[in-house]
Amino acid sequence: MELNDPQYRYGRLEVDDIDGWWNPPSRKNQDSARVNSDGDYGSENYFEARYVSITGAFVAKGESERWKGANALAALLSTGPKLMTVSIDGDVQTAMVKATDQPDLKWLAPRLAEYTIQVKADDPYKYGERREVSVASGGSDTVFHRGTVGAWPSVALSGSMPDGYTVTIGGQSVSVPMGLASGESHRIDYRRRRLYINGSLFMGAFGSQNFRSIPPGLRTAVSLSASSGSGTAEVTVNDTYI
Repeated sequence: MELNDPQYRYGRLEVDDIDGWWNPPSRKNQDSARVNSDGDYGSENYFEARYVSITGAFVAKGESERWKGANALAALLSTGPKLMTVSIDGDVQTAMVKATDQPDLKWLAPRLAEYTIQVKADDPYKYGERREVSVASGGSDTVFHRGTVGAWPSVALSGSMPDGYTVTIGGQSVSVPMGLASGESHRIDYRRRRLYINGSLFMGAFGSQNFRSIPPGLRTAVSLSASSGSGTAEVTVNDTYI
């Protein structure tokens, strides 16, 4: 259901504001006071979940469409989290969101209503264009994205590398001593620091674990090495925003 749609079948839907989408969510940290000393012991900053309030208007085509439109708005996100897509001036960003409260619909006239939808993105980051690069073992390439913060890549590996392999991104290496058999698939999720073999999570698989994100706007070197056999690494990264 598209909220900014003048051709909506029950009338006209319009978005007036998306509060919480364009500004970053609150930060959280665990700083602690220095006892008998100046200042604090600093800690790394992280972001809270993203809360978004969507407000707009609905103009029904007629009396029966009034209630059908109200039912459709009330049902938004009723079945669980959905991908929220915001497109403006050719820029598209997405986030997975869930409802935090029931949609609020207030009738101002027989066929005119204002609505408010409250949603939450447990993952506070927003994602844009998907970018991919393929690197063969023994070779190298570069990867980049056009977001505003570091983006965590996903690396899919195929081929036959019986003695394991090493993926190096920006000079930081992640090695998997376990061999990759022909016809088998491995995927390294850099953000969660997990290895999936044929789609199933495999624990304790890493040797070196120097995971790193891809900085925005800078080409970052990517390479794959294997002591035996050969393979290919497909590196995927999305433009990432906060």
